[in-house]
Amino acid sequence: MQLTGDTPAPAPGRAEDLAGPWIEVDLEAVGRNCARIRRWCGVPLMPVIKANAYGHGLVPVARRLAREEGVAALCVGCLREAVALRAAGLTLPVLNLGPFTAAEAEGIVAQEIAQSVSTDAVGALARAAAAQGRTAAVHIKIDTGLGRMGVPHDRAADYIAAVAGLNGVRIAGVFTALSEDPEFDRLQVQRFTAALAGPTARGIPLGLRHAASSAAILASPELALDMVRPGIMLFGHYPSAEEHRRRRIALEPALTLKARVAAVRRLRAGDPVGYHRAYRAPGDETLAVGAIGYADGYPLQLAGRAEALLGGARHPLVASVTANHVCLRVTGGSAREGEEIVLYGRQGDAVIDLQELAPLAERSVYNLLARLNPELPRLYPGPGRG
Repeated sequence: MQLTGDTPAPAPGRAEDLAGPWIEVDLEAVGRNCARIRRWCGVPLMPVIKANAYGHGLVPVARRLAREEGVAALCVGCLREAVALRAAGLTLPVLNLGPFTAAEAEGIVAQEIAQSVSTDAVGALARAAAAQGRTAAVHIKIDTGLGRMGVPHDRAADYIAAVAGLNGVRIAGVFTALSEDPEFDRLQVQRFTAALAGPTARGIPLGLRHAASSAAILASPELALDMVRPGIMLFGHYPSAEEHRRRRIALEPALTLKARVAAVRRLRAGDPVGYHRAYRAPGDETLAVGAIGYADGYPLQLAGRAEALLGGARHPLVASVTANHVCLRVTGGSAREGEEIVLYGRQGDAVIDLQELAPLAERSVYNLLARLNPELPRLYPGPGRG
């Protein structure tokens, strides 16, 4: 195994040398998921790898996707992610969906990062491009009803014309974000198409049109347009519980969250565990104390609700999830210090599915992944290790 990631880490490069929690990522599963999505929608992909590639590791995931046929570009949620990809040597087109300042415009242009625009801030890119003798690539975001970012669809034609008139700025694409309500999504795409009609008639080059993220890719493949933006699907998860039930595309979860048994405690009825003695053993029992907690991104809400894997079997979490520890009540087996615990993912034939944990944690699958501590060691076994 090779240890890699987006921030330096002092941890060794083998799982057996790690005392604290770690993440293992199957990059080949990411590649297979990508290929299946491509076959399903039939158009090029611009994978969304924001939030540290949903906890999987920005740079290793980007490198694996860059080798996948049909990946035309990559999409990130903030400028520092785009800069990190360029610093790592990624030359594939990268679109930054996040905001930027006038001071950051120079670097955006110099590093050939495509930028989402919908306001007068695009002028800073034009000035930076003129100063450098370069061209700034932009994707114009149109708000068709999600109500967050983007130029309103009924004013988009004028904005597109204004951007097209800027020296040193090239419209590389136009896009919208959908609501994930299939009926309203179709209305949004109608609004999007109408907003582009005038500029198209005037001969303004608009680049690639894109609207569909994971939910629309599955529910409304006719909305694929020129390109799609898969996110959570790349990593083997579905955008909703309903899509998880339907499984229209077979996806493979790529991430496993692991820790080790730090201590084994044998309790008698009434023995307390944790702060304020909040947990008391209901009877004689064995607890395996795991070296992972909410500081690592494991939700504290899962105490008393979820299970984890130890010895290839499920064991319930009891007591509290603290900053650095969880407690498993060992049932039907034994535990030893240093033994591997799986909090998310597979161990032998047993699986802890994130879709199972999401309602227990009162979070979404997206949230469970994105909140994993970026400083956790990430291991990439296999040939596609980034």
